[in-house]
Amino acid sequence: MSGSVRRLMVGVAVAAAVVTLAADVKVKTDHDKQADFTLLRTYTWLPTPPFTMNMAPEARDERFEREALDAPIRASADNVLRAKKFTVAEPSAAPDFFIVYYVTVGVGMNAEVLGEHYGYLTGWGSPLMGTTATQSVRVIEHGTLVMDVLRGDRTTAIWRGTATGAVDRTRSGEQRLRALDGAVKKLLAKFPPKR
Repeated sequence: MSGSVRRLMVGVAVAAAVVTLAADVKVKTDHDKQADFTLLRTYTWLPTPPFTMNMAPEARDERFEREALDAPIRASADNVLRAKKFTVAEPSAAPDFFIVYYVTVGVGMNAEVLGEHYGYLTGWGSPLMGTTATQSVRVIEHGTLVMDVLRGDRTTAIWRGTATGAVDRTRSGEQRLRALDGAVKKLLAKFPPKR
């Protein structure tokens, strides 16, 4: 196998992995329907607020702290915004909009109980289907990235996007950064909103 074919195969595998990681992220956006996004050209970042970590202190992981994720989140967002022809405002100039993000990491629970209490048939997991009623609890660690775009006067948010996905502590640092980059790209794909 030639070197170029091998590089192409590796590139396709990496791209597939990034798409898979980003596919696990759920994105929602909302915006001010009266805002004219066509007037926006330059932006400035607001200082990043502390991350919200809803977990026991001994379960915290420095790989998910603000110090580890701030630069990659901002760099990824800057790259997406630059590709959309937005530019960072000069320090002495007033920006058209401000951008800020928030991160929360916490634990959620998914509980399923089928026919345990009242003994009714559900059509799945029931004696008629050859199985018995089941009960399961799954603890899920999840993270949410929220990005807000504020008017240049900083009085009103005109766009908000949220990206939520499962946190996988088994991923390598490179895999986590790729997943984070994919989440930021998926989130900002919906900015500015379509008319």
